Amino acid sequence: MTANQYWNEYLSSTGKSSQDYVFSGELCFEDRGVTGTQQAFLIQQGKKCCCFTPFESFQINMEMLPITGEVYIVEDKNENPLCIIEVDDVIVLPFKDITWEMAKQEGEDLDFAQWKERQFEYMKEEADLCGFDFSPDSKVVFEHFHLIYK
Repeated sequence: MTANQYWNEYLSSTGKSSQDYVFSGELCFEDRGVTGTQQAFLIQQGKKCCCFTPFESFQINMEMLPITGEVYIVEDKNENPLCIIEVDDVIVLPFKDITWEMAKQEGEDLDFAQWKERQFEYMKEEADLCGFDFSPDSKVVFEHFHLIYK
């Protein structure tokens, strides 16, 4: 099934209209730490409801920051639609100011120290790929979302 077919199935089964949403396209989680497929599975189970991205990645890639109310179709690495999420909140803050309350919503780690170590390593790798330096003072985009369809 294509993403467009999945979207139309969602609208049909819920009685919603495309005018009810800001549809922003497809979203596929990269393989890092817990693989992208596992991250999508955590979303489907309602265990993952946020993600973190280096702020500079958006600037360098000339991408707009996500906004509250946007919806995305989450796909697996083969572009098969798995579920639909809606963005609840977007906060830009320094990496060092992320709290355990925020981090544990990723649903991937059991303690804050483990999360910080893994996430900092990911942020540094992303920075190296995009050509910027990442430090604890670097800004991060915290995107909180909820599952609306699976």
